Amino acid sequence: MAQTLAPAEAPAPAAAPSLSRHIGVLGAVLLVVCLAAFPHVVTSSYYIHLMVVIAIYAILILGLDIVVGYTGQVSLGHAGLFGVGAYSAAVLFLHFKLGLWWGILAGIGVTSAFGVLLAVPALRVTGPYLAMVTLAFGTIVQIFINELTPLTNGPLGITLPPARVLDFSLLGLQAPWGAAGRKLEFYYLVCLALLATILVVNRVVRSPYGRAFEALRDSPIACDCMGVSVYRYKVYAFVISAALAGLAGALFAWSERYVAPNSYGFELTVLFLLAVTMGGRKSRAGPIIGSAIIVMMPNVLADIGLVRIMAGIIALAALVVGVLAFLRRRENRFALLVPVGLCLAFFPATLLLESVTDFRLTVFGLMILFVVYYLPDGIVGFVREMIPALRPAHTAEGKSLHAEGAALSVQSGGKGADPLLTVDQALMQFGGLKALAGVDLTVRPGTIHGLIGPNGSGKSTMMNVLTGIYRPTGGSVTLARGQGTKRLDGRTPSEIAAAGVARTFQNVQLFREMTALENVLVGLHHSFRGTLFDAILGTPRRRREEREQRARAMAMLDFVGLGALAQVEARNLPYGKQRLLEIGRALALDPVLLLLDEPAAGLTAPDIAELTTIIRKIRDAGITVILIEHHMDVVMGLCDRVSVLDFGHKIAEGSAREVQADPKVVEAYLGSPVADEEMTHA
Repeated sequence: MAQTLAPAEAPAPAAAPSLSRHIGVLGAVLLVVCLAAFPHVVTSSYYIHLMVVIAIYAILILGLDIVVGYTGQVSLGHAGLFGVGAYSAAVLFLHFKLGLWWGILAGIGVTSAFGVLLAVPALRVTGPYLAMVTLAFGTIVQIFINELTPLTNGPLGITLPPARVLDFSLLGLQAPWGAAGRKLEFYYLVCLALLATILVVNRVVRSPYGRAFEALRDSPIACDCMGVSVYRYKVYAFVISAALAGLAGALFAWSERYVAPNSYGFELTVLFLLAVTMGGRKSRAGPIIGSAIIVMMPNVLADIGLVRIMAGIIALAALVVGVLAFLRRRENRFALLVPVGLCLAFFPATLLLESVTDFRLTVFGLMILFVVYYLPDGIVGFVREMIPALRPAHTAEGKSLHAEGAALSVQSGGKGADPLLTVDQALMQFGGLKALAGVDLTVRPGTIHGLIGPNGSGKSTMMNVLTGIYRPTGGSVTLARGQGTKRLDGRTPSEIAAAGVARTFQNVQLFREMTALENVLVGLHHSFRGTLFDAILGTPRRRREEREQRARAMAMLDFVGLGALAQVEARNLPYGKQRLLEIGRALALDPVLLLLDEPAAGLTAPDIAELTTIIRKIRDAGITVILIEHHMDVVMGLCDRVSVLDFGHKIAEGSAREVQADPKVVEAYLGSPVADEEMTHA
């Protein structure tokens, strides 16, 4: 790669400072002040203990949010991981008399190992199957704890002494803060653990790892084709989450000073899921709010009078919201009738009951259903929707963003050289259907090779075979790199992407909740060399790489004409811009071969003109292009060579003019031979 192609346009102006950044800092300061002052304002040991439990649960739920909120996986096994962490600390004291600090290390380490054991098989399945596997794990953990009496003391549980955070007696000294201060040592330790967890989670989700987590939730296929292994990063997310569950479990064991098998059952799983959904995903405030709700809710439900007051307040608030919606003629006013009616019905229902303690799981389940259906982004998401200033700033918003360096790396090799891609007798069979029936394809470097044919001819199947989404039934796919060749058939999409093959999709596969800049940064994932520990510790290498790759991503956006839209979420871009963004993200892989699957589909004439200009610039940089397209004017104007497929067979190949005049091609498209000029579109 001897040359570079600079950005086509001037860099976008720096984004204006965001108010939400200052609100985030203010929120962090308020949290620290509140945690520090709470035991001095509320001196009751009972409420201090409740605050400790809220903080411990928040640590676990912050980790659970990485799995549920960022990667989109539903885990019902975190109560089991929580129990593993608690028993790791308790067993260490029972058998070896090792105290709090060793228990914390054991909780994190042992639970991380269990997280790996659970994640490796469980994350090969998705959806309800993953939920069932993790639920089974939690049940198995509870059974093992109950049965392994020599190790865990079985159903009798394990009793722990008061936790010693700092043992000054070993030095022959007294604690400088006296007896009253010693009672708060554990409280402040848990608070520090919560603050450290927030910092770690913030750094992870704002690193390449966090972008990978979000990407695999939005589009696993596109994520794999960007060189980011979906399975591997699911495991990373699960292990990080398990480590935090282990930390929370160890702290919980020393907080309660007693652990028993029935403390980590299905009800706790429901509570954790309720907390992460009700509080709000992809936020730091959400898990804290959710934790406070699930800790305080049992206390509220134990007092029927308090439940009735709460139900009355909810009913009144729902009535006000419903009336205002109809008075202001909001579009969703009729959709609000159901939730408003449910809230109103809740109040008389509480008047008919003497106690709701026995219906706790029913109440929690109904709350989960209500939140999932009517507040999909939780309390925090609802508040952000109502108050735009509270919406989170994107990770580069408010900072100076400049395009630096090359947009594209120019590839060596030119027309007439040995083939870059060779497909030999590719066979793709689905049962009795042959989508590809022994297709040969030879693509020269530095050219635009068209692949056309009627609907159902096998074009997209060929694209999926070339990128590893389909494993061919027979034949071979070979890519020439440097002085050698590499077989692509049988490799995973992420391995093929790493070999230098990038693609776009017939149906746009962007990471919808990420900005245009973040989408391109996922494409640049291969350029980051920092480890997970670099992300957690915020090392200079991590900051340097982030700064350099953001500048490169801006250059890429400028190249496709999206520099001014860098901070716009992909789902809010016009359709034509989404197509260009998908191309820019694919180019971030520094590919030698770019596969474009119907990039002009659905575009207006000006958008198509802009698209063809960009494709020519890509070809001029030496990047080989395979273009699937139904617009024959685009094919005629761009392609150096065209192959035609029909029912899985290659029926013609040659220059665009030669192929267009071929009677077999005309018949495949229109059903009978006609004059060339009639064939303007496929």
